[in-house]
Amino acid sequence: MASVSTNAPKRVVVIGAGWAGLVAAKTYLQVDPSIDLTIFDSERTLGGVWNADRCFPGFLADSPSGLFDFSDLPMRDAIGLKDWSDLPGEQVYQYLKAYAEKFSLVENMRLGTKVSRVTRHVDLKSWNVEIEGSGEVVTCDKLLVAIGLNSKPNWPDIPFKDFTGLVIHSKDIGTRHADLLSEKVQRVTVYGGCKSAIDAIILCIDAGKHVDWIIRETGNGPGMMVQIRKRGVHGARLAGRFKNILTPSIFSIDSFWYRFLHSGKSRLGNWICKKVWAKASSVPLTMNPYDKKCPNIEKLKPETGDALFFTASLAALHGQKKFVDELHSGNMIQVHRATISSMSGSSVTLNNGDTLPCDAAIFATGWDYMSTLFDPADSLALGTTALLKDEDSATTSYWENLHAKADQDVLEKFPILKNPPSYHPRRVIHTPYRLYRHILPSSLAAQDDRSLVFLGLVTSVQTSIYAEVSALWAVSWMEGMLDISKSKEEMDHEIAMINAWCERRYLARGRTRQIASAEIQDVTDVLMRDMGLKVYRKSNIFSEIFFPGSAQDYKGIVQDMLEKSKGKREK
Repeated sequence: MASVSTNAPKRVVVIGAGWAGLVAAKTYLQVDPSIDLTIFDSERTLGGVWNADRCFPGFLADSPSGLFDFSDLPMRDAIGLKDWSDLPGEQVYQYLKAYAEKFSLVENMRLGTKVSRVTRHVDLKSWNVEIEGSGEVVTCDKLLVAIGLNSKPNWPDIPFKDFTGLVIHSKDIGTRHADLLSEKVQRVTVYGGCKSAIDAIILCIDAGKHVDWIIRETGNGPGMMVQIRKRGVHGARLAGRFKNILTPSIFSIDSFWYRFLHSGKSRLGNWICKKVWAKASSVPLTMNPYDKKCPNIEKLKPETGDALFFTASLAALHGQKKFVDELHSGNMIQVHRATISSMSGSSVTLNNGDTLPCDAAIFATGWDYMSTLFDPADSLALGTTALLKDEDSATTSYWENLHAKADQDVLEKFPILKNPPSYHPRRVIHTPYRLYRHILPSSLAAQDDRSLVFLGLVTSVQTSIYAEVSALWAVSWMEGMLDISKSKEEMDHEIAMINAWCERRYLARGRTRQIASAEIQDVTDVLMRDMGLKVYRKSNIFSEIFFPGSAQDYKGIVQDMLEKSKGKREK
């Protein structure tokens, strides 16, 4: 076992080489170039969700080029794509590879190396990182867990051992798409209702396959499909701060707009807010692809009719005329609202009794959000996930009491969240993440233990910006440039408030993970304020309000933090 020496360079381990892990590693090296850094990732290539093995023809990012990069390497410079261009997954991978090369991260990587377990070192200061299969244990002073939420496929409990066709999760389309597109495969079943299902369907119909698209009738339902461009203009061009004021955000309750629109204290504000969300609910259903009535489209309307409470993620369409045409005609795509009961031979049986011919099945069924890196007792103490059956009664009681009080507070602050539409509750088998600022175990913060942080645990539409700012917040904490004056009880109350709000705002989705899709700018602002850095980054107030935020707005924040923290850093 490696040992930690006070004379040796600080040993820093990052687990995960996606957006969060790469920028965290770069930031740590920028703050302290003397560290001994290792980045572990179980995949063959870097990139996380965007690693080379997950990419396949037609796989596009929802964000355009220019809004999906880091502040210190614009995408247009790294891979030559013009801003606002559609962004193929392969180009995202190439960008992240260029980023890792530019900042000398590649030589610190151990790819194809899975961390199986993390435990506290006997000195109670450092961490033991165990490598699967080799018996190797790496001991580090600082550990940044950046595996994110989209690493472990969620497989539904369906018997398919007697099925003779191809079975893959959407995660593996990149490595198996040649098998999927072979002449042997003519009929494909796609199970799931959101973006990954649509990506798989487009790949299949472009290759001439017939697709049975199956979406459970008791799940979150299909995601609202929205054309990302209207008259050639990308929707992200309209994503300024002005849109943030319309969402009931727990992260900005000190603002005028909260008091006017969301507090319930202004009749005019209430009326405006309800009208806006009613329009957001109805208008998209009059647009492509919902503008033509047909059996498929009737089955693809969102589970709830209220955009404030959509139970599934939005699904962006990039034109994709053939996909829309086939939805309308029903020739190559047939939508079923049912559950798969079983699979055997070359057929799939649904719970409504229908049997469908099937040569290949793609499970676009999302992700298992439970992390198993830590033993259950450590997971519960740190605020990461553990099975509910492993939670002791004292911990359960502690958090249930906090949650009940927090839920009441959330409803008092946001009356609009009191009466959600009916939806299908998701069965939950594990505890939620309970981390201060979505990053820090409150138990460690209360002891001024700066050895462990978690990154990449918020689902949002500003992946790169949030990754960059949260990485700086985390490294600043670890290096003594950021202090937290709150007690454990105060931090736990905030954690419970955010979890209660997330469940009220995002319903079934919000019970299993942290989501801030429409609120991520507010989350980023909170972190910037914590660090004492400038929150509003654009050159004038008009641009700040009406233009979309970009990573380049945050250029230089690491240096700003270093300048601000001179003489304060941990020795």
